[in-house]
Amino acid sequence: MSAPVDPPVKPKQSDGSGRFEKKTDWKSFFKKTIVIVFLFSLAVHVLLLIGFGGVTLFQGRMGTSQFATESIPIDPVVTPPPPPDEEMVQEERTADPNQQDEAPAAEESAPPLEMMTVPGGASWAPAIPKDMKTSLTGSVGGTGTGTGTGTGTGKGTGRSGIKLFGVEVKAKKLGVVVSINKGAQNSGRLPGIFEEIFKLFPDSPVFLTNGGGMRDWDVVQIEHSKEVEENNKKKKDGKPYDKFMPKEIKRPEVGRFNSGTALDWVVIRGFKPDPEYVGLKEKHPELFEDLRRRPNIWFISSDKEADGAYLAFSELLKKGVEAVYWYNKFDRPIEGKESERIAQQIKDSKIEILIQSQTGGGSGQEWLRKVDAKFVK
Repeated sequence: MSAPVDPPVKPKQSDGSGRFEKKTDWKSFFKKTIVIVFLFSLAVHVLLLIGFGGVTLFQGRMGTSQFATESIPIDPVVTPPPPPDEEMVQEERTADPNQQDEAPAAEESAPPLEMMTVPGGASWAPAIPKDMKTSLTGSVGGTGTGTGTGTGTGKGTGRSGIKLFGVEVKAKKLGVVVSINKGAQNSGRLPGIFEEIFKLFPDSPVFLTNGGGMRDWDVVQIEHSKEVEENNKKKKDGKPYDKFMPKEIKRPEVGRFNSGTALDWVVIRGFKPDPEYVGLKEKHPELFEDLRRRPNIWFISSDKEADGAYLAFSELLKKGVEAVYWYNKFDRPIEGKESERIAQQIKDSKIEILIQSQTGGGSGQEWLRKVDAKFVK
């Protein structure tokens, strides 16, 4: 048996330099797994490089949005009822300058208020009527081009022609000045007086005084200094003197009755050396508590001899009252520049003055005639 014969080997070709070139199979080279993975990875990196490079190149050239969004909690929006066929026209009302201190009366036919809706559903927008007109700038009330020629048919407060202690009062706003000194407390009339006033004029500003004199402060100081000097002389000479007379008199001031200062006022705490002067807090506790709860109660501090009742009238005139009820004993003088100033303002403003005297007479009659006061029984 003959041995197998090998196929003839093709001789390598020379490139002329004496070296022999080995022929490479490129198709089989590219079919290798490692080469395919490498080429795929290279392609992916090239694409990523192109993508990120384009973003970096054009960054800063893109226009930014003019509106920024913000996440706002959205409340459920209730669909409002459809508007009526005819627009409701509100009647214009002329403001009454005499009612600046009073709360405005509620409208009987005011349209229902609905919350404004804003982007995002916020519920903090103010409530305004749907049919209220607004100006171009968004201000409620329109441009204000009305002629202001309303007929003034709005309802009043019903105060005109009311009778207070049997006397007709035409004013709509009443101011009250009441002396609550020892005589007034012991008379027993104070609870009935305030019951009548608060029943007819519940929001009236009230000023409580210790006596009802009116004198200029410099005159009061000079006179009190003379009285202290005379009292000291009586004491030195062994004569009867007033051992409770203060060396100095306090200047009268206006204060709120529900403050702590009022509790130390002599007409409230009383005068202990005098068993008949127990003070309003003990004499009329229910009235005292009622006055303390009310916001419109003030008092004029200091002693009766300070004669500072003009401060009460001055404050009431600032508040725009049209009438003043004054309960007083009229046992102190009403004179001087302050009293004249008050009288002139009363006459200029045509304010009604209603007087109820504890004794039926007393001092200050000339001043009362000057302001054309009406006496209440």
